[in-house]
Amino acid sequence: MTSTKVQMYMQCFLALVIIVIIIIWALLPLKIELKKKNTSASISKLDPGNGEVSSSSPLNSTRVGRKWSVLLVYTGFFGEQEWFGINEDCKSPQLNGSCSKDLFNVTYDKGRFLESDYVLFHGRDMPSTSHMRMIWKKKPSSQFWIYHIMESPKATPDTRPLDGMFDITMTYRVDSDIRRSYGWYEEIPLKDQKNVLQEDFSVGKTKLVSWMVSNCNAQLRKLFVHELQKYIAVDVFGMCSREFGQPKSCPKESCKDIIKKYKFYLSFENVLCKDYITEKYWLHLGDENIVPVVMGGADYSKLAIPGSYINVLDFNTVKDLADYLHYLDQNITAYNEYFKWRKRYRMGGEWSVLCQFCEKGSSLTGLQLKHNQDLTDFWVRQGKCDEKDQLVRKMWTA
Repeated sequence: MTSTKVQMYMQCFLALVIIVIIIIWALLPLKIELKKKNTSASISKLDPGNGEVSSSSPLNSTRVGRKWSVLLVYTGFFGEQEWFGINEDCKSPQLNGSCSKDLFNVTYDKGRFLESDYVLFHGRDMPSTSHMRMIWKKKPSSQFWIYHIMESPKATPDTRPLDGMFDITMTYRVDSDIRRSYGWYEEIPLKDQKNVLQEDFSVGKTKLVSWMVSNCNAQLRKLFVHELQKYIAVDVFGMCSREFGQPKSCPKESCKDIIKKYKFYLSFENVLCKDYITEKYWLHLGDENIVPVVMGGADYSKLAIPGSYINVLDFNTVKDLADYLHYLDQNITAYNEYFKWRKRYRMGGEWSVLCQFCEKGSSLTGLQLKHNQDLTDFWVRQGKCDEKDQLVRKMWTA
């Protein structure tokens, strides 16, 4: 082979190498870009805070064949992050049998958003509206969003931006999909009811009416107590006591002993909303041996323990109520009637959020759920928070 041919072959080979290098150099940015896109797509399937989930994604494919439901707790509870609790078996007379934690896989990992059957949000810890809209676009069609709130509609952030997003409500309201009450009671089985002599619960009680209050913004109940004090002694404790000329405190460690000296306790709710009965009633049915005088928007005859309370709305005027309390103070037999309920009923124990979810959650698929319901209509308009205010005002203005 002549030297001329060798040089020609070498030149062709070098030219070919140069062409290959140029092609690789040109395609390298495109390859990197495709890799980025593929990585982003993978992330979006795991983390709802990144990217978009395409309609062709295999949504909910992880649910096929499993016997449990995944419950994603998406928000905290007044800032507390892992608040929902994962108990052992939940057993309660309100349940048909028991509800095992094995039926629900509770997680706080937002990376499991797409595989979750239920996603729970606390109404006082909601993400921003823009964030809610972003994850709403990724919501699988078979996934249920739960709106959970125990505060009244008056103390709830604006729900209008959330209309159409939620499928399930979990509140204190009786008509919620899942009702989470502040307290509950049960009837004692007849065989366990004891015919014992009635105790005199007035023994050791040297004072009449007590009230502990720290929310000074609720004006209606303050006006009521100012009027009530014209006819009967009311000792006020807490942050608002100075407004009544009584700077009294009730230290946590000794407050129960202080309250025990009184015959009556004002269990006045800060707002009069439908079904809203809080710990102000339920926590004063124990060994304080005190009669709650209730004021609220709920139907106490249906939700509270029969015979355990005095309802201000059963009286025409504030003076009529005060006169009745004076009567009970002087009539031991009549006063003790308000404790007879203990022979027939008993308070329920502490019931975790998981157990209250479990009561209905295990059968939610059989309910006629209000998909994409109008949350504002349910929570605010149907909450009827001002319906009974005027009835209370008429007790001293009529």
